[in-house]
Amino acid sequence: MIPRALVGGLLRLAVFIGLTGCAVSDPTQYYTLDQAGAGSAQAKAIEGTLRSGVAGTGNVGVGVGPVIMPSYLDRTQIVTRTASDQVDLSMFHRWAEPLEDGIARILTEQIGARVPTERIVMFPWRGVDARAIQYQVVVGVLRFDGRPGGNITLDTRWRILGKDGGELALRRSTLIETAAGPGYEPMVAAMSRAVVILGQEVAAEIRALPR
Repeated sequence: MIPRALVGGLLRLAVFIGLTGCAVSDPTQYYTLDQAGAGSAQAKAIEGTLRSGVAGTGNVGVGVGPVIMPSYLDRTQIVTRTASDQVDLSMFHRWAEPLEDGIARILTEQIGARVPTERIVMFPWRGVDARAIQYQVVVGVLRFDGRPGGNITLDTRWRILGKDGGELALRRSTLIETAAGPGYEPMVAAMSRAVVILGQEVAAEIRALPR
């Protein structure tokens, strides 16, 4: 028979372990891309160009996507670059949404703010939206990473397709932004700035297309 004192001690230990487990909070932090990057110098320069009298497009339909990610970025963990051929996956700093969705969302917001249309949709689309699309923006991400407290690089190839699927433009954009301070939050803000600039470049190309 197990001594009563030992049983009592085991029960107290079990209760202590349970309370300790409840007291531990999840240290994981979640981030999203946003439009905080609109104030960067490069973004302001592009903004000035867009407002300098470029002819409008009329009420065109624009579809944004798909945004195609490389496998090393297809995960919830934020990826940082530790060397030219090495990356690190953060355990406690993660994306709150798929990274390709965040990129597409910012591109949609930026293009919608600069191309005069109410018809701008994110991939996938169907029905009336699909029939109304005059321009489709397809983005292939080659690299999107950096170092906390250092530079981040957004390297993309992107295409604009016409209503019939024909290629109207093919461009490569390599954008480098510097984090304003150490840690992940300034790094994510720098990543947001890069996507904002990419959206402005795409919007300028759409506005310049012959019609």
